[in-house]
Amino acid sequence: MKGVIFVVSSPTGAGKTTICDAIRKKRDDVERVITHTTRSPRDGEKNGVDYYFVSIEEFKNKLKKGEFIEYATVHGHFYGTTKGALDDVISSGKHPLLAIDVQGAKNVMNTFDRVVSIFILPPSFDEWIRRIKNDKKRDNLEVRLKTALRELVSLEGFDYCIINDKLEGAVEALNNIIDSSLLKMDFFKDNYLKLADDLRLEIEKYMEVNDGDIYT
Repeated sequence: MKGVIFVVSSPTGAGKTTICDAIRKKRDDVERVITHTTRSPRDGEKNGVDYYFVSIEEFKNKLKKGEFIEYATVHGHFYGTTKGALDDVISSGKHPLLAIDVQGAKNVMNTFDRVVSIFILPPSFDEWIRRIKNDKKRDNLEVRLKTALRELVSLEGFDYCIINDKLEGAVEALNNIIDSSLLKMDFFKDNYLKLADDLRLEIEKYMEVNDGDIYT
């Protein structure tokens, strides 16, 4: 597989989807992978843009066929990423960007080699609760709080953490993480070594032709 998979996770309401949508507008080398879910669309959400909204039966059929590279149950609904959706992004020449829950993130991190994981935190409990309550599209606060308790203990397993105090700052932090990750030797070692070998051969050839005189 070519490219690097960027996995962004957070407790509900911390802003992972908003941040990922913003980074897509800022960069042309990453693309969000659209995941499948069995929950109903919220106001303003579009099928094939925000999620692929499917029935439980359809989701289970895809699961039975082995189409998912990761899946999880979150707040009583199934969420999952298909190999086809991931391949579509990779085939486009872009780096996949996944905005998924912590369970799904762990599955991706355990399955693929070139993965950079980022955990998004709200700046404080009070601000976090305010954001959730202001989002009328969200329901069942108690379930979400219990899920967050389980998710927060997974923070140390991620490569990076961003505190989403102000959206612009969080987006810039993710942008910097992507930039630095795309320069990692571990991810693109073969490319770097090939370039270094090509340069070495050209240097030796140049010096041989010019008898070692670099000023010729």
